[in-house]
This record gives sequence, structure tokens and C-alpha cells, in this order.
Amino acid sequence: MTRAGPFQHLSSGGMSLLVHGAFVGFLLLGVSWRSLPHLPVEAELWSALPEPPAALMPEPPPEPLSEPLPPAEVPKIEAPKPEVPKPEVAKPDIALERAEKKRLAKEAREQEELQRQEAAREAEARRQTEEKARAEKERVARAEKLLRENLQRDQARREMEQELARQAQEELAAEETQMRGALQRRQAKSSRQAQLVGEFQDRIRSKILGYLRLPQHLSGNPEVIFKVELLPNGEVLRVTLVRSSGQPAYDQEMERAILKASPLPLPNERDVAAVFRDDLILKFRPHD
Repeated sequence: MTRAGPFQHLSSGGMSLLVHGAFVGFLLLGVSWRSLPHLPVEAELWSALPEPPAALMPEPPPEPLSEPLPPAEVPKIEAPKPEVPKPEVAKPDIALERAEKKRLAKEAREQEELQRQEAAREAEARRQTEEKARAEKERVARAEKLLRENLQRDQARREMEQELARQAQEELAAEETQMRGALQRRQAKSSRQAQLVGEFQDRIRSKILGYLRLPQHLSGNPEVIFKVELLPNGEVLRVTLVRSSGQPAYDQEMERAILKASPLPLPNERDVAAVFRDDLILKFRPHD
């Protein structure tokens, strides 16, 4: 008959309690409650319970002996203390390096954001400056165009005024030339008419005096004036005494001579002949 080992008489429930107690002790001894300043805390999560120590595992049953062994004393066996692994603590330099990296990354992001905002402000300022420059350029272009148009209009107006003044001066010169020519013609015509009028007045007077018989008792050299109306052919239509000589016999003799001389001689020019027909005034003195 074989002898049972020291753990063979333990039940499965006792074994479970023993393992859990060992695990709780491991947790109590392994967790450090001291907090390091500014150091990250790392913990290990186990997905399964650790294997119990080999000393706590039940020994396999020994092979049966061919000969029975003498009874031996059962030694007092103490349960071995489980080895509790010490938690790994992050090294200060690694933690500081990580913190520094985070700080640098944050500063880099902030610097990048500041640069982006500054670039956006500069772009907006450039856009506004370009818009102002474009608007100013357009304003200057409009002002120059308006000035050119005004100058062109002024130049066209001045040219038109000069042309109108030249035309007016030419027209005035032409009119003056025409007026001077007309005046010269009128003067020449008037001179000729006056000459003709004087010539035919002498002829009319000579013809009338050819029929005059002076009275015997005529005294002095009295003047008598008659107005004579003639027909276009020179015939005397009417004789009117304008001013008497004061001697009726002389006045009557002059009127009889005028009527006797009809028709009176007239020039062929109608305008000169009209002077005699419309208003022929005859003055006579017996001794002229």
C-alpha cells in the first residue's frame, strides 16, 4: 500500500482557496501606494490567473514499490512564500521625455496654428490692399478717360468756334465786298442818273422856253416854280403852280409854254424816266 503525499489529502476547494489567497497576497505585496510626482502609473492586466508555484502543486503519485518501505516520520512542511513580482516603474527620464515630446508637439501645433492665422491675416491684408489698389487704378483710369473726353470736347468746340468765326468773317467780308460793289454801282448809277436827269432837265427847259413869250411889262427877274405830272410817253398830264413869281402874266405864260411843249423829252432808262414822271419840279427865271 502506497503512502499519500502531504497535499494529496487536500480537496479541490481547499486548493482553490489556497491559490486565491496566494493571489491576494501577491496583489497586496505587489501594489505600491506611494505616488511618484509627475510620473505615469502603469498597471498590468492579466487575462488569466497565474500558474501556482510548483511547490503548491500536488505531487504525482509515486510508482508502487515492489517491497514495502518502512514507515517514516512525516516531516513538518511549511508552505513556501510565493514570489511576488515587483511592478515595473517607468523610468523618470522616459516619462520626462514623453512629457517633453507632448509639450513640444503641443507647442508645434500652437505655433502652426499661429502661423496659419498670421498667414490668413497677411493674405486678407494683401487681398484688401490689392482691392484698394485695383479700385484706385480704376478710379484714376476713369478720371483720365473723363479728362481726355473733356479735352477732346473742348478741342472740338474750339475748332468749331474757330471754323464758325472764319466762316462768319468770310461771309462778312463777302457781304462787305458786295455792299461796297453795290454802293459803287449805286453811286455810279446815281451819278449817271444825276447826269441824265440834269441833261434832260436842260432839254425839257430848253423846249419849254422855246414856246415862252415874255409879257411886255415884266419887271425884274422873278422865279416861278411848277410841278409837272407826265405820262410814260412824256405827255404833260397836269401842271400845278407851286410858287408864284408875283406877276400873274408871267406865271400864265410859263404854264402855257409847258403845255405847248408837250410831250416833253424823257430818257430811255425807266428808272431815270420815273424821276421825271413822278416828281418833276421846274423852276424858271426869265433872264437865266
